[in-house]
Amino acid sequence: MKPPFRSLYRLAGLSCVPVLLATGMILAPSVSSAAPVQVRDLDGDGIPNSTDPDIDNDGIPNGRDLNVDGGKARYGPYKGLYIGDTIPNGDPAETDIDDDGLADDSPAELDIDGDGNADDSPTERDIDGDGKADDALAEIDIDGDGLLDDSPNETDIDGDGIDDDSANEMDIDGDGRADDSAAERDIDGDGKADDAMTESDIDGDGLDDNSSEETDIDGDGNADDSLTETDIDGDGKANNSRVEIDIDGDGVKDGDDDDVDGDGKSAADDDDDDADGILDVDDSDDDGDGKSGSKDSQGEDGHDINDDNHNA
Repeated sequence: MKPPFRSLYRLAGLSCVPVLLATGMILAPSVSSAAPVQVRDLDGDGIPNSTDPDIDNDGIPNGRDLNVDGGKARYGPYKGLYIGDTIPNGDPAETDIDDDGLADDSPAELDIDGDGNADDSPTERDIDGDGKADDALAEIDIDGDGLLDDSPNETDIDGDGIDDDSANEMDIDGDGRADDSAAERDIDGDGKADDAMTESDIDGDGLDDNSSEETDIDGDGNADDSLTETDIDGDGKANNSRVEIDIDGDGVKDGDDDDVDGDGKSAADDDDDDADGILDVDDSDDDGDGKSGSKDSQGEDGHDINDDNHNA
């Protein structure tokens, strides 16, 4: 239960200030002659929405409330009355789930549903508070900003203020699993497995995996042509594993792909086609398809068309 309603006219020992109950805002005094600062307080309990664990005072904590900023108040000055909106958290029409004055897609909004868990915290399992776990197949808009997770216009899938293609974004979909973890099978949380043929933008940054502009396919902060990048498409299979048949995750099998590692260089211009750290001249399987050049029959001469050093 919340603490008893306290007088809204007492504010840290400062002079009394008018309270706008109808708009759910408190006019806080200013230390200068500038206009008063408006503090949003939907339920009028003296606790700003930005820090209130139950914004609408309906007795349901924000973290379990499917409509954080709307409900029938059980305590305080609005007891028995419905306050706030009637828009569920996951509805595209809801642009400020916790009614703190920060739009849900704003870089400054770091706790979208106002449950006290930062959006990029490993303990935050439902960023937009819509009742769907962030890693659930049914969750197609993780941060609840109205932009689908697989939309080219969605640049911050988990709404943590870090762009999806930033080297500092280590958990794009905010499900608590690092993007380069073998346990992370859907990096951008769009419901498509990273190694699925239908997944053409693994990290959800708006760049196709086979685009020459895409330099970090799985969005783990390691450039695709870096020696430290051992799993380019982030599907849990090492680039040099025999079970990895599509290293860059572009839907084209490595034996048929002229840019196996997705670094923007064709096989003729790339000295390490499969990005396994072994130069092609020393690599018996330089396209990483799991077949050595002498046994591959992809090309007309009996060798893999991309196993350059084995072609006569």
